[in-house]
Amino acid sequence: MSRARTVFNAALGQALARLDDSLRQETTFTAVVLTTHCLDDAVALLAHWQQHAPTRARLHLVFFEDYRGHVADTASADPVPGGTRPAQARRSRLAVANDRDRLASLLAPRDADGVSLLPGVHRADDASSRLTVTRLVGPLSLTLPQLVATVDLFIVESASPLAHVMHYADAMVRLAAPNAFVLAPQDVVGELAQAIRNKGARQLDIQQVNGTWQWMAAHLHRPAKPSAKRARVAWVVGGGLAGAGVAHALALRGWQVHVTDPALATGQPGPQAGHVAAALTPLISVDDNFKARLSRAGVYRAHQRWAGFGADVIPYRSGTLELARSKGHARDLLQAVQARGYPQGWVTLLAPGQSQDLTGVAVARQGAFFAKGMTVSPPNLIRALLAHPAIHCHDLQVDRLDKGPQGWRLHASREGAAVTVAECDTVILAAAAQTPALLARSGLEQRTLKSGRVEQSMPIVMSMDTLGGQVMHVPRTMLTQVPGAVVGAEGYFLPPVAGVCVVGSTYERELSAGGISRQGQKQIVDKLAPALDRDVLQSVSAALAEAGTGPDGARRVSPGDKGRQSMQTGGSSAVPDRDAPPVFTGWSGTRAVIRGRLPAFGAVRHAPGLWLACGYASHGLTWSALAGDVIAAMLEGEPVPLERDLLQAVAPR
Repeated sequence: MSRARTVFNAALGQALARLDDSLRQETTFTAVVLTTHCLDDAVALLAHWQQHAPTRARLHLVFFEDYRGHVADTASADPVPGGTRPAQARRSRLAVANDRDRLASLLAPRDADGVSLLPGVHRADDASSRLTVTRLVGPLSLTLPQLVATVDLFIVESASPLAHVMHYADAMVRLAAPNAFVLAPQDVVGELAQAIRNKGARQLDIQQVNGTWQWMAAHLHRPAKPSAKRARVAWVVGGGLAGAGVAHALALRGWQVHVTDPALATGQPGPQAGHVAAALTPLISVDDNFKARLSRAGVYRAHQRWAGFGADVIPYRSGTLELARSKGHARDLLQAVQARGYPQGWVTLLAPGQSQDLTGVAVARQGAFFAKGMTVSPPNLIRALLAHPAIHCHDLQVDRLDKGPQGWRLHASREGAAVTVAECDTVILAAAAQTPALLARSGLEQRTLKSGRVEQSMPIVMSMDTLGGQVMHVPRTMLTQVPGAVVGAEGYFLPPVAGVCVVGSTYERELSAGGISRQGQKQIVDKLAPALDRDVLQSVSAALAEAGTGPDGARRVSPGDKGRQSMQTGGSSAVPDRDAPPVFTGWSGTRAVIRGRLPAFGAVRHAPGLWLACGYASHGLTWSALAGDVIAAMLEGEPVPLERDLLQAVAPR
């Protein structure tokens, strides 16, 4: 071991001993580790944390690394020496090895599928060791300003890139907790101390650890971290993908969560009932724009959070083939794949013949295959998320809310009378297209400035639009080619679930009276068929054509469900297409769309304690886990698993 390493290990041992009092008071402790041997140093910190922190407390470690690179060299496995004999030195070699293996797994340069991590924020959890690792992948000069966290401890070496990044001190001050600690060389501490003084620190305490290293305790004028004694109770209004995603994320962190939605009534089929299957597909762009980056973050989060769900929730993890097309987000698909240089396991360009070998469906165009695409059952996913024992479901429709002496009061109508459902500090509105009306009835669509001027508080959210859409269920028995993976073009074609292949979809200002219609089914086929070999949907086209001229006006293909998913029959060829009964069973629903097609999730700034999660449009599966973890991380004071500029882009606005 080099002399410099020996000196640093001694300094780290003394620093950890000085943290004992702070660790005993924290339920969430965040440390940024920027050292040459960051794995060894993180193992030492984890060992000390497990010995001194409360049993329910959680350690968050933040690392920075280059794209397709690794965190710093981690070859050394020596325990931390020093007169203070920190926890790692006292523990058995087996315990140290186990911690090291856990951390090494969390810091692997590739994901669980063996694909190099793409730029962005990546989060991994290890429940057994009460540890979360947040990794920012990309050049440090770009990723450091993007971190959103409340950092209790910075460990920085002179050899770290952080010591050579211009203005790094200001970034560290922005991230520092009200009571923050720094272990760093004397020159680094000196520059940081000056920056903190310029920001008006309440107190600075700098002590020499040895000839090279210094320990600094900084007391800053910052809002206090979330109290461990606060009531961790939240109400979520809306039980769809958005609400379930937030509720699940909070429940995993020990919150008691109440979700209310009329669709959750006992005996009702539940949210998204009849929606047999939908696709989760990454989105890319030539310029890697906000939507592409959010999509990437959402796909990563979904794979992390839903990893343990079975085939009833995720019938296929077999990927998505996106075919080139002349408009929409995939217009520049092939160019984006070539320009961005994605790793092979994330996306692969395929010729038509290669696509058929992979998906089982003959296609007419070149495409891009995304290995992380999934086929998901939306109603089963919602049920799985809401099944957490800390989540309590209610069937009331919240009409409005206001601020009471004990927090936000939720009001509803029960048997014609107004009732107060609950009163609590934390409420998340995840009511999709009903969110603007709920905000308006609550008087929250406007805010009054100190000058007395009244302005719209969230004009983009309040202008949310609603688009209807329908999908059709085609019995797999009538198809000569059945996809083994999602196939997407102007429409999409999903692998079989419950005996049918879901084919979609339409975008409609107004759905027909029954939700699904023959006209909509014709539109779906007309959109998708040109991207496929002519024989793939020939039987479907023939069935639709026959229904248009047959004496019964509709053809029974498979048994239907009740309600808007039911098979409709009757009518004649004289009935207009829009009102003509459908040929196939299907499902219809609405999409809540915000201008710019970005979702809105985060805190409502002028209404402390109120949060939004809405406007997911056609990407409910993509945003659900991501928005849930972002909101939950903010409420818990954790490092947020999304970049700072993306948080600003999706903030209620």
